[in-house]
Amino acid sequence: MRFALHGMCSLHSNILSDVRLAKETGYQGLEIHTEKLWRYINAGLTASQLRLRMEEFGIEATAIDIIGAIEVTDKERKAKLFSDTEFLCRFANEVGAPTIQLNAFEGLNGLTKQQNIELTAQNIRQIADIGKNFGIRFQYEGAAWTPIAKLEDYYRLHDAVGRDNFGFVLDTWHLWACRGASLEQVAAIDPSLIYNVHISDGARPAESEAWPDERELRGHIIGQGEIPLKEWVDAIRQTGYEGFYSGEYLNDQLWEGDYHDIASDMLAGMKRLF
Repeated sequence: MRFALHGMCSLHSNILSDVRLAKETGYQGLEIHTEKLWRYINAGLTASQLRLRMEEFGIEATAIDIIGAIEVTDKERKAKLFSDTEFLCRFANEVGAPTIQLNAFEGLNGLTKQQNIELTAQNIRQIADIGKNFGIRFQYEGAAWTPIAKLEDYYRLHDAVGRDNFGFVLDTWHLWACRGASLEQVAAIDPSLIYNVHISDGARPAESEAWPDERELRGHIIGQGEIPLKEWVDAIRQTGYEGFYSGEYLNDQLWEGDYHDIASDMLAGMKRLF
C-alpha cells in the first residue's frame, strides 16, 4: 500500500519542507498543495529544483492539488484559468506529477444541476486538452456542499467531458458528508476512473441543516471522526484500485500543531484501516 502526504496537512509549511516531512514520517509520496506551489514559483524557484529534492529524499510527486473554481464563465477569468492550467501542466510534467486536481465550487449556484455540469464540462474539456500536450491527467473532486458532489454527478460530468485523461479522486469525507454514494456504489466504480484517494474523517450536518464552514466539520485525525472509514476503504479496495492514498483534514487548530506529529498520526490512522 502506498501513502502520500497531503500538503493540506502541513498548510503553513512550504514544499521543500513537505518533502522532508513526508520522508521522515514514512510516506512514499507527496500531494503538492497549490498555494504553496504558487508561493514557491513566485519566489523564483523551479520545477527542476523541486524534482531534485524529491529524488534526494525518494518521494514521488503524486498530484498537484488544486485548480479551483473551474466553473467560471466570464472571458477574463476563463483566460486566466487556462493560462494557469498550462503553466501548472508544464510544472507537473517537469516535476513528475501525473495528475492535477480540479474543483468546481458555487459560481453557478442558481442554475440547474444539468447546467452546472454542461458549463463546467466545457471548461474541463479545454483543460484536459491542454494537459494532453504535457501528458497530464485531471482528477475531479466535488466539494460536499456544491452542485456537482455526488457520485452520480461525477459520472454525468465525466460523460459530458468525454476525455480519456479525466477521472476522479475519491474523498471519503466529501462523498460521505453529502450522502453522495453508497458503499455498494463505491465498490462498483471502474478503477481506471480513480486517480487518487483522500482518506478524510469528520462530521456532517443533519440532512435538514445548512452547511457550516467545512473547517468546523473536518478537524479530525483519521479514526477520530464519525465516518466508518474501514467500510469505505474496504469498498474502495474492492474496485481494484492500487494507487496512492493520502490523509486530509481542514482545521485551524490542527494547522497550528506540530506537523511531524500530525503527519505521523495521519499515516498511522490510514495504516490501521488496511
